[in-house]
Amino acid sequence: MYSNMKKYISGLLVIAAMASVACNPDLLNEPQKGVVDMESFYKTPEDAESAVITAYKAAKKCYDMGSGFDVAWCIAPPLFVLENAPSDDIYYGSGNKDDHVFGLEINEYRDSYTSNNNVVGNLYYGLYQMIYACNLVTDHFQYGEDPVINRAVAEASCLRAFAHFKLYCLWGDAPLVDHVLVGSDKPGNTPRAELLDWIISEFGTASKYLPSKSGLNDSDLAIRFTKEAALAFKGKAEVFKGDYAAAKESLGAVIASGKYDLVPGAQMHDLFHMAGDGNMEKIFEFNYVNNPGNDPNFSDALDHFQVNQSCFWRDLYLPSNTIQAVGWGGINPTKEFGDALIANDGINSFRRKAWILTYDDLILHMPYANDATMNTDAKKMADRSRGINAKTGVFGNAGYWSYKRVPLKSDLIANNSYRTQENDVVMRYAEVLLLYAEACAWSTDDAGKGLAALQKVQQRAGSNHVSTALSKDEVKNEKRFELYLEGSRFFDLVRWGDAATVLANNGKSVPTAYDKINDGGATHELEIKWSSYNKTYGFKAGKNENVPYPFAETSVNPNIVQNIGW
Repeated sequence: MYSNMKKYISGLLVIAAMASVACNPDLLNEPQKGVVDMESFYKTPEDAESAVITAYKAAKKCYDMGSGFDVAWCIAPPLFVLENAPSDDIYYGSGNKDDHVFGLEINEYRDSYTSNNNVVGNLYYGLYQMIYACNLVTDHFQYGEDPVINRAVAEASCLRAFAHFKLYCLWGDAPLVDHVLVGSDKPGNTPRAELLDWIISEFGTASKYLPSKSGLNDSDLAIRFTKEAALAFKGKAEVFKGDYAAAKESLGAVIASGKYDLVPGAQMHDLFHMAGDGNMEKIFEFNYVNNPGNDPNFSDALDHFQVNQSCFWRDLYLPSNTIQAVGWGGINPTKEFGDALIANDGINSFRRKAWILTYDDLILHMPYANDATMNTDAKKMADRSRGINAKTGVFGNAGYWSYKRVPLKSDLIANNSYRTQENDVVMRYAEVLLLYAEACAWSTDDAGKGLAALQKVQQRAGSNHVSTALSKDEVKNEKRFELYLEGSRFFDLVRWGDAATVLANNGKSVPTAYDKINDGGATHELEIKWSSYNKTYGFKAGKNENVPYPFAETSVNPNIVQNIGW
């Protein structure tokens, strides 16, 4: 029944149709074609399947910029921005300090960052739209004897718990909505401990009704919740709760299942591209495909072009034959992160080469159209068609370029220079191993399993540093390097109590990268200039642990108490 979900998840419960009645009044009594009666829809196992597919599509919208999530000049989806922009590992680069302010004020913790921030509002309402689609399933179907319905309810419950977990991480005491609301309902804040316990319970119950992958190469189930995926998210929530014994049990079950493994180090870059869709490391990912027939105005791949805009290299950023070097800005690694990764891994590790590139990489090792004639390092270093092609330089760059999520030309849809269709990775097996190591480091490392899980990730990365003992610091460092740009770093810093120290200087001084060849230099030479334009920079303890509830919400719902400091 789900064979068509291998590369595309979509579904609509109601298809609007217009029937011409012309001048014949009898036609008014004819049943409207193409319209589903909602009272008669939620009845069969097939209806349950259709409804949960719709829930998957609603969930995916939080990872793209489709209808209902558009922000003027928004180069990244709201979930990606709010999960990654607050960390210390990226500069939110763009044309200049006043471009894409919605992301810059989050990254730099500007005082202009308020409850009116568009990204905050878009994600808040997007998550509750996702929850609404899930509640349509769980309100009309319950666990029972039918296996198809059981699976649909379990998947909807997982998606709903996933959305609430994002709300928990970002807003803290967000409203718990476990049923379809009527117009008069105005839910208030849910105590965060209660919300987290509910999330854990939902994943736990759902895991009992979900199938496992058939094996390591079962790519079909990488895009759907499985028993192990539910347990992985349950274990992550238990780590956040500090229930390490329960977390080790949940995450240990995923590890022991044998259904997942790390891809070889040489394939790490494929993890975030079409070549790696559905591979054995994917616990869960959202599915994309070019399907213009689904919507005549906005295909799923066009939605997805916005996903990767945040990681694009601009035209002035080194056009190449391999990457899609276009766009309006991009997220770049901080100098401190790039230096730390190289110091830890070594310059030649699989992970370094897959995650970030140096300027030398971009000049000497990336393919250009004229490589046949520019066939020596000396020629490449003097070739003015390479590298940064503008005297204005690259704002928010200190000499390192993100490579991990930059779309490749092989990800593009034919004849569409911006549209890509690689899947969006939500959780990888590497994160499961690191969460298990964390649970062991914060409690007891039974039989050295936590250390083994940590070492497995480090060894696959080809890192020069492989831990000889399990400690909190070893886990913290490895999570930072392995999960770069995967929405983990900021939440980890907050719950570890490190945010106020680590993020204190975010936005204090922002770099711009220049190439001296544009000012008469004979060869490429990178120059970094720093500016201190922002006087209200840095994480504010007691405030920035959570984002604000949107002003549009608190102004109409008196039951929502705004987060402290906002």
